[in-house]
Amino acid sequence: MTNDRQGRGLVPHRESVTGGFSPSVEFISSVIAGLLIGLVLDWWLNTGPAFTIVFIIGGFVSGFYKLWNYSAILEEQAEERRRG
Repeated sequence: MTNDRQGRGLVPHRESVTGGFSPSVEFISSVIAGLLIGLVLDWWLNTGPAFTIVFIIGGFVSGFYKLWNYSAILEEQAEERRRG
């Protein structure tokens, strides 16, 4: 398995597959996953919107955490480019 800069190896680069929308899609999917899990638990346990609210908040926290990590990676890459 070669890993050259052009992305011609067996596994393509992430940006070529996702089109660069990965951070926003991961954020939205975290919130939607929290919503769906909360709705299913509320329906199954016959509770009010308690689990939905908790899991939506958890989805937002998870999404922001992923964005934070992604921005840290971008900052490291920019610092490496500045150093040469």
